[in-house]
Amino acid sequence: MTRPYEESHPWLTFSLSLDAKALDQETWMLLGEAISKCEHIAGVPLQPEVAMELNQIYLAKHAHGTTQIEGNTLSEEEVRQLLDGRLDLPASQAYLEQEIKNIVDGYNMIIDDVAHSRSLQLTPERISEFNKIVLRDLPPEDNVVPGEISRSNVTVGKVYRGAPRGDCEYLLSRLCDWLHELSVKTWDHDNYRMPVAILSAIMSHLYLAWIHPFGNGNGRTARLMEFQMLVKAGVPTLAAHVLSDFYNRTRSEYYRVLASTSREPGYPVQNFIQYALRGFVDELRRQIQVIRSHQLGVMWVNYIYGRFHDKNTTAGVRQRKLLLALPPDKITPRPKIPDLSAEIAREYMQYTPKLVSRDLNALEKMGLVELDRRGVRPRIELMQAFLPLRAEPEDPNGQSEN
Repeated sequence: MTRPYEESHPWLTFSLSLDAKALDQETWMLLGEAISKCEHIAGVPLQPEVAMELNQIYLAKHAHGTTQIEGNTLSEEEVRQLLDGRLDLPASQAYLEQEIKNIVDGYNMIIDDVAHSRSLQLTPERISEFNKIVLRDLPPEDNVVPGEISRSNVTVGKVYRGAPRGDCEYLLSRLCDWLHELSVKTWDHDNYRMPVAILSAIMSHLYLAWIHPFGNGNGRTARLMEFQMLVKAGVPTLAAHVLSDFYNRTRSEYYRVLASTSREPGYPVQNFIQYALRGFVDELRRQIQVIRSHQLGVMWVNYIYGRFHDKNTTAGVRQRKLLLALPPDKITPRPKIPDLSAEIAREYMQYTPKLVSRDLNALEKMGLVELDRRGVRPRIELMQAFLPLRAEPEDPNGQSEN
């Protein structure tokens, strides 16, 4: 028996070909790099306070990205303040805060399931639960019941119409069964398990956007599904946040590629897959740079303590404190040095500015800072000497790119 969606939405085929015609070599290379970088991030030891800080940063990016793309006007900084309990919004903007809290609640539910080894298999009930969460305590809307399939046809952006209402329950069930089938088929093939799991996460997002079963919150629900499936695939939670931020920052392309998958001949799902993977890899590269800067900071502190291990005089201790207080990523003007911290202010408050100059000159003589008319900069690049030697890339003419 033919269902209505097969005529109105023929792109809902629940199929994914892994051959070279469907997924080109760039897609497979991106998948390989994504997996490699996820393993890198998962294996990086971080100090507890650094790990907590990074988790808050990327949770804020995730919550900000997935709500702003749907119209939430809070800035990323305001979202961070909200997560830290420092944001006080007027009553007229309480719904903006609630949208953020709902996404964070969805995230926390997934993380709690991971922590307690509960199943992360996607089910229609789980999808409905996500939709209930993202719409919880928001202003009521006509024909919108959180977690329930809309009885009225849903149109996306006055252009794309969701699947027929009578088919949505079947389609959600079929989607979950299909995603489970993909994971089962690759279970005995280690080379394909992780790539297919990541592809399945992206496809879960795409298919829910296509089906669009709920009266509202479909995009946020889809991105929570994608987050859960990335975590289920073994992607570290820190890295699983980055796609929502990427979609938001490239939202015009996000909507363009999303729309093209159901309009262009052949319904090219590979276009959305490749778009998502490019963003995923770019964001993972950026995240690794952030993690690396934190690691270099730890190495820098250890290096400083090593250089000062035999300098236990009053001057030596003071100079070490000054060096550790200097921001590693910028130049500090000399007049601003007493403002670096309360401890530094106490160290120099009873002395003339000449003492600051003498201490800076001593640090320069040790090769630990660089001084010029603008101020002082810690030479944290010294840590590069502890990294493996590598040749600079060359252009086709044999010239160094640098």
